[in-house]
Amino acid sequence: MIGEVGLDHYFVEDAATYPAQKKVFEYLLGAAGEQDKIVTLHTKGAEGEVLEALDRYGIRRAIVHWYSGPLDILRGLVARGAYFTVGIEVLYSKHVQTVAAEIPSGRLLTETDNPGGPWAFTDAPGTPALVKDVVRGIAAARGATVEAIGQVVLANLRELIRSDPWLADMVGKKLDVQPNGE
Repeated sequence: MIGEVGLDHYFVEDAATYPAQKKVFEYLLGAAGEQDKIVTLHTKGAEGEVLEALDRYGIRRAIVHWYSGPLDILRGLVARGAYFTVGIEVLYSKHVQTVAAEIPSGRLLTETDNPGGPWAFTDAPGTPALVKDVVRGIAAARGATVEAIGQVVLANLRELIRSDPWLADMVGKKLDVQPNGE
């Protein structure tokens, strides 16, 4: 797997850095394409450019990290077969709740991000334990049970592993994840 890689035109406000970002990103996409690896993507503020790059480099499997961009680009990424992680922001952002509801069940994953990512929402560092809150937030946004979301996410993770030649030997192994997100 290669990631998290991508473009950031939101948190990185200096547009003079965008060409360098793009050069590095495209180098990594080229490597991922040659090696048939899953790519985890950062798309903040550059969602359309990332979608176009995936097409140019023929990336078969992508996970879009904590997507909060436009819904039309989300739909384009869905059409390409991308998976999407939803993070703690689902508890605080109406738009991210809409995104979480729009992601097809077969493409939904969860994440807690790095220790610093959730800080703005929780006033504490992110930890893996936050995934329980994320699952509850997704369940609320989708009108589903926590157990159903946990089962969907676990099934999607298993499918992603099963379809990856680099991870195929993990398919039969027990994943230490409970359907309720624990």
